[in-house]
Amino acid sequence: MKIGVEATSAAVTHKAGVGHYVYHLIQAMINAPNAAHQYTLYLRQADPRPLDTLGITPSGASEVAVRVLEFPLLWAQIRLPLELMRHPQDVYFFPSPTMPLWYLPKRSVVTIHDVAFLFFPDCFSPALRFWLKHSTQRSIRAAAKIITVSEATRQDVLAYYNIAPEKVIAVHHGVHQRFQPLERAVVQAARRRYRLPESFILCIGTLQRRKNIPRLIHAFYLLKQKHQIPHKLVLIGQQYRDLPEDEIFSMVTRLSLQQEVIWTGYVPDQDMPALINGAEAFVLPSLYEGFGMPVLEAMACGVPVACSNTSSLPEVAGNAAMLFDPYSVDNMAERLHQLLTDRDLRLAYREMGLMRAKQFSWEFCAQKTLDVLTSLV
Repeated sequence: MKIGVEATSAAVTHKAGVGHYVYHLIQAMINAPNAAHQYTLYLRQADPRPLDTLGITPSGASEVAVRVLEFPLLWAQIRLPLELMRHPQDVYFFPSPTMPLWYLPKRSVVTIHDVAFLFFPDCFSPALRFWLKHSTQRSIRAAAKIITVSEATRQDVLAYYNIAPEKVIAVHHGVHQRFQPLERAVVQAARRRYRLPESFILCIGTLQRRKNIPRLIHAFYLLKQKHQIPHKLVLIGQQYRDLPEDEIFSMVTRLSLQQEVIWTGYVPDQDMPALINGAEAFVLPSLYEGFGMPVLEAMACGVPVACSNTSSLPEVAGNAAMLFDPYSVDNMAERLHQLLTDRDLRLAYREMGLMRAKQFSWEFCAQKTLDVLTSLV
């Protein structure tokens, strides 16, 4: 079967959640056992060796070709559709929000990662909100099948768009093998390199409004004031334009936490497992997540997790994380205090998290995705 894949997100240097999903899924699909297909990967730009740009190393029976379609503006709306019309494939996969509006082949599968713009419109600029609203609706209508990254997101799509339930299939993310418990020497070396303390609470995610960072900082302040915890709070992630820097850091200053809250900014993928391993607890206080990949990554590293009880997070975490109400600073602080002060509880969540993370793999995600694609041919 000839499969065309829009792969631009996989080639981004500083990947966020969608970029990691596209990269790992393409790699697993291409190397899937007993699945010899011909893949054409579409890129907007690349180095002279496109597969190196993607970091993809085919090792299975499938063939891989890369089409680099350089174009200055509106690449997904002009250059990519022309390529699809001129060189048709059997089926197309759009694993990221980059998809043509005026020409979407009938045998197309689109991944919807979340519909946060419906629940939190103020978190998006008017222009971006307009684009997401119309492009998502168009893609959902035009695609033959829709993949969502969680059952929670699937239910959101069904609730807001009048489409047949059988058209929408939930396929969970995987978790990469590099996320695992590491030797202390490796962890300590990474901690020193990033100048992190011995005891810290870790939060990973782009600094945007729905990630709920200001409430987390407030909860951390309560932990410091009421319980004098020795931990620092470490934030890893790129700044997002909908959450001005001063909204976080003026709060840090107002609460006199300048020496207690550390923002690393972007951290390269290869360093992330060691930094996660160094945390005493991981927290994800998001108001909304389409999946919540950092929860699984922390679990796979053997770090106890506390996270919100909203959207997809209870589905992903199962009974292996301590859940809290993300709108309640007091509840968040209380749960984190339990996790930080009860060693037996931390060990229990560590073991449950390791077991939970083993239930997710990119190989299984790739097989389920290929099942959806092959059902159209």
